Amino acid sequence: MRSPRALVIGIVGLAVLATACSAASPSPSAGGAAITATLKEYLIELSSATAPAGSVTFSVTNSGTMIHEFVVLKTDIQAADLPLTEDEVTEDDYTSMGEVADLDAGASGEMTATLAAGHYAIICNLPGHVRQGMAIDFTVQ
Repeated sequence: MRSPRALVIGIVGLAVLATACSAASPSPSAGGAAITATLKEYLIELSSATAPAGSVTFSVTNSGTMIHEFVVLKTDIQAADLPLTEDEVTEDDYTSMGEVADLDAGASGEMTATLAAGHYAIICNLPGHVRQGMAIDFTVQ
C-alpha cells in the first residue's frame, strides 16, 4: 500500500502534467481539429499531416531566424511539385484557404479555416523558400 505522501506526490505530478499538456496544445474552434505548425529554415513541421473535414485551427510558430509565412492552398498537386514563377508559387492559380503572413523570428500566429476533404499544400511563399523545402502536403479526410 502506498503512503499518503506518495499519493499526494502522484496527484500533484498528474496535475502538473495535465496543465503542461493543455497549455502546449492549440485550442480548436468549436470541436474542430487543432494542428501545431513550426516554421524554420527551410522546413515546415506539422503535429499531424491529416485532419478530419471541417474547422481546422493551425497554431503557427516561427522558430527560425528570419521571416516566414504559412499559406494553405487547395490543390491536387504535391507541395514539392508546385510550379514556381520568379521563385514563388502563383497563389492565384490555387484556392487559398488562408495564411499567417510574415511572422518574424520567434513570433506566433493562428488561422482557422473550414476545410473540405482533399489535398492541400502548405507553403512559405517568400521568395526562394518553397524551392529550399518549405512546402508540405496536408490531407483532409
